[in-house]
Amino acid sequence: MNFMVVGKRIAATFVLAFVIAVFLGLLDDSLIPLSFIVLWPSLFFGWQYLSRWLGFDPLKGPAQRKPRPRPTSAKQLVVTGVLAVVLAAALAWITYADVVIFSFFPFWIALYHLWPFLGWRLPFFDFEKSSVSPAPQRPLWLRMIRGTLAWAGGIAFGLVCWSSMVIVPIALCYHRAQRVHDSIHVGMTVQQVLDTARETDIFQAGSDFPYDAKADGDNIPAMSLNWKKDGSYGTYDLAARRYVSLTESEAIERLHTKLHDGYKWSFCYTYVNMTPMHISFHVVFGPDGRVEKVTPVHGWD
Repeated sequence: MNFMVVGKRIAATFVLAFVIAVFLGLLDDSLIPLSFIVLWPSLFFGWQYLSRWLGFDPLKGPAQRKPRPRPTSAKQLVVTGVLAVVLAAALAWITYADVVIFSFFPFWIALYHLWPFLGWRLPFFDFEKSSVSPAPQRPLWLRMIRGTLAWAGGIAFGLVCWSSMVIVPIALCYHRAQRVHDSIHVGMTVQQVLDTARETDIFQAGSDFPYDAKADGDNIPAMSLNWKKDGSYGTYDLAARRYVSLTESEAIERLHTKLHDGYKWSFCYTYVNMTPMHISFHVVFGPDGRVEKVTPVHGWD
């Protein structure tokens, strides 16, 4: 295996896929991530066929075309692709949901090119040998059916791989929100909720306190909070027009000042990922300052 050639192919197809995706993005910005995800693996694994159609390999040069490249094994592509999806999902589960899209393709390349080493130990996984074994000539109609099914299976497999890049981040984001949601119970106080449910991407609080919408925006009974790993909080002060850091007691005091006691409060926990889908749930406090209900986790965009 020539790792230098593989590295050049990774870099070249990355740049080419990015350029094509940017041009498609001139038509619609939403096409950039989707087209890049589809183009990069397609160009990488189909490079030998593209170079054969062009008549030369730009990465090797005309003088280096004597050794014929190892043909791409469909079985090996499918098996390593499925394993790459599993590994990317497992890594995203351990670390962060959005890492699935960045780790899938490197996992796929590594598994595909390292697969022959596994075949040496376990002959069952040596797809290259099984693909070159002689087979009797089948009738034309049977070959056409098999070819059609192979193309349909390849397209379906591609759609599954692409959809997993979207479904996995959303599913992990939903699980993250559900775990925090289940930790909040009816009857908890504001401080108990803040101590229990800190893991969120966006935290917004508001109340039913009546206010003059035409007055200064600082009197709006709403505020957002960011929780830091050291236990402190942060928020943007509209009056001072700057970001301020707060201790837990200061954050609770500011919530009481902004939202006012004796009115219904609402905490909104929102979780974001690489897709437009946001995951949220609300914690509603009664006028007595205790949790009245927790809404179900739901997605929106």
